[in-house]
Amino acid sequence: MFRWLPGETYSKGDLTLLAKSMIQAETAVIIGPDVDVPPDIEIPADHKPPAEGPDVIQPFPQVGEHAGDLLDTVFGSPEPDDENPFIPAGYTYFGQFIDHDLTFDPNSSLQKQNDPDGLDDFRTPRFDLDSLYGRGPDDQPYLYQDSPESGGGIRFRLGRTPDGSADRPGELQRNIDGRALIGDPRNDENAIICQLQAVFLNFHNRVIDTLEQVRPQLAADHHACFVEAQRIVRWHYQYIVLNDYLRRIVGDKTWHEVFQGVNASATHPPHPHLKFYRPKNGQAYMPVEFSVAAFRFGHSMIRPSYALRPNDSTVGGDPAKSFSKAFHRIPLFSSDGTTPATNLHGFAPLPPNWEIDWNMFFAKGVLPTELVEDGKRQVKPQAQDHVTQPGYRIDTKLVDPLAMLPPTVAKSGNEPDGIPVLAYRNLLRGSAFELPSGQNVARALELPVLPEDKLWGDINSETLKDSKTNPFAYRAPLWYYVLKEAELTRASAQSGEITDTLGGHHLGPVGGRIVSEVIVGIALNDHSSYLYQDSTWTPADEAARSGFAPGEPITDMYQLIHWTTGGTMSFLNAK
Repeated sequence: MFRWLPGETYSKGDLTLLAKSMIQAETAVIIGPDVDVPPDIEIPADHKPPAEGPDVIQPFPQVGEHAGDLLDTVFGSPEPDDENPFIPAGYTYFGQFIDHDLTFDPNSSLQKQNDPDGLDDFRTPRFDLDSLYGRGPDDQPYLYQDSPESGGGIRFRLGRTPDGSADRPGELQRNIDGRALIGDPRNDENAIICQLQAVFLNFHNRVIDTLEQVRPQLAADHHACFVEAQRIVRWHYQYIVLNDYLRRIVGDKTWHEVFQGVNASATHPPHPHLKFYRPKNGQAYMPVEFSVAAFRFGHSMIRPSYALRPNDSTVGGDPAKSFSKAFHRIPLFSSDGTTPATNLHGFAPLPPNWEIDWNMFFAKGVLPTELVEDGKRQVKPQAQDHVTQPGYRIDTKLVDPLAMLPPTVAKSGNEPDGIPVLAYRNLLRGSAFELPSGQNVARALELPVLPEDKLWGDINSETLKDSKTNPFAYRAPLWYYVLKEAELTRASAQSGEITDTLGGHHLGPVGGRIVSEVIVGIALNDHSSYLYQDSTWTPADEAARSGFAPGEPITDMYQLIHWTTGGTMSFLNAK
């Protein structure tokens, strides 16, 4: 996308310094006694490892023996400095779901130099849900139900209770070792995305049920029924990606310019305007500026912990009966990472009764906000009937658990690489791919370049604040630049004045342009997408095309889950 610009590389020591400044709180990197010290982390000369138990390795400061247990605030308390009052937390993981649908490179490694022009993407760069459908019922029949009364291999297999005695539609089917049998194994890497995968599996199955009811002839033609259901699922998913997700994360101005077209109106179909995403011969591709930098903005939206249902002490959300003494939510990771039901880390059966109430992650309409006396717009403590958790602001701070990735997450290929700090991993990868600086990409886009004082003025490093000593002066890593730009960006006022002065509401001009051009460009160059085949199509038009009529048109993630769960927003106790 911008490979004609000069590439930038940085020393590992400088990247370590920058990564350290991007951790939201001063928290230690905890290294177990049997784990090698991560490369490029200097051990102070006076450091003395303990005789037993976990060790704490610099450069990330130690805050106490139980640092990993002190990572959040109490559930229900507002966090105006951290929470984004415009994007619910579920879109963080929907973005991860989208990424897994588009990209998969099992050969990439942080331990070697990568050739960006020689990368193979083992995912089709299309919004075709191959992470859901795999290679189809003929090639991967174990993903599908195959009994004649169930449709002859056209519905997805879902999870079962641990003893196998009952269906568990909010869980994934698993093998004897507890590993999920799904189209993309990464969609089991935490307890939120695995349940989002289950939502789409159930959505497909319910579309099949509906088609067979409204068009009985399809019940006798399983192949035709599957093909029609697959198109309906894909087109609704694509519509949500383009009209719900993308609009939220890039903001109205960029969304209208890139997707709708500068002069488009609400009554006309979208007329995409792409300046830099130029596939050769109409073949969509995955730019490294998108996959290695810009689309990793979602890492800054991750919360340290989540409640899965309100008023339930087993999954957080109940301040009176705490899941954790610290914050009443389930942490991303925990010091006791091997014991079930202590954290959200996946690749194992979903613990009993952990089915999400999706009201906690997606909101009907906008998030509840209020204007407070100091002039900031922030998320308020929410009533029991509206308890959506906000995502965190898009900024240059990553929550401290992301500096303590467990070995099962911190991997290159299939092997742990001993690099547990996510910010360092992202910066190191950008340097390995020799991405252009954020400033040069801004110039290429003919956008104003962030001045140095805006980029580095408030960073917690005297070395980086001074342009004479800052190794990144005038050549900021693209990922950092995208996050800093977003940190300074406030939502445009749709109704009344936006008084939240902190920003981080959506991507800025550079990050927004890269992300929107790639997402729209991929959809536009997919000959099976709704945008290519019928740009006038909307979910409201589907009934006339196929007979599929869910009642209220499904135009966003809340509506998709609401219809799929029969209005309950949860698969708990569902059959």
